[in-house]
Amino acid sequence: MRILILLSICCLSFGVCLGQAPTKLEWGEKFNSPGSQLVLKETGRSRINGQTIISYSIFASGLPKDLDYTLWTRVGDGNPQAVADAYINNDGRVVNVLADPVHNVAEDAINLKVVAGKGEPKRFAVISNDGGHRVFGQVIPFPIENGAGPCHISVEMLTANYNSVLIVANGFQAREELQIDSKSEGESGQTTATASDDGTYRTVVFTQVKGKQSGKTKVDISAKSCRVGVEFPWGQSSYHIQ
Repeated sequence: MRILILLSICCLSFGVCLGQAPTKLEWGEKFNSPGSQLVLKETGRSRINGQTIISYSIFASGLPKDLDYTLWTRVGDGNPQAVADAYINNDGRVVNVLADPVHNVAEDAINLKVVAGKGEPKRFAVISNDGGHRVFGQVIPFPIENGAGPCHISVEMLTANYNSVLIVANGFQAREELQIDSKSEGESGQTTATASDDGTYRTVVFTQVKGKQSGKTKVDISAKSCRVGVEFPWGQSSYHIQ
């Protein structure tokens, strides 16, 4: 996976960013401070050297605005990395420098510019430097997804070259019985599961097949509500910047 590209950020020195580092085990929206949310709003796309550059602004809600924060990112299954000193302005936008008209200081917003492959999440966190407040969020610029009737299925790359992925399907009835069929380069499997109370099913799939360096995996989920499936590549040369 290609690492995040960041532009229009003044602080890129880990020696300057003083926030307490989150761990891999403490990453994700389930660790959000109560009532907080991190939203990435796409502001544009452009093509440079055959790659699509996607721009985002970041907004945080539900966190105190009078604290010093650090913006963090995490690529694949790697450790979180500090990106920039961060503050939250009165509109909830995450910025590198707050406006200070009295001292003739202009606001410097954090504008993210990223490249990504299909199904690759871009994950971020805004965490107060005292560790007491935190919010996590992510965006997938190029989803691998499919829909059928009320149901929807998507694939999120967890490790390089789609060697492990997260399958998320929703739109089922609450607690509905599901049949999951998977096929990958001559190997197949079948199992049953139950949708959650909100009609969602999640599972991690490890795609490697013995003796194969690459291939395609297809996952189909059947229920009374619908039948929905998705196919994706894995292994050598499967990942491409879009």
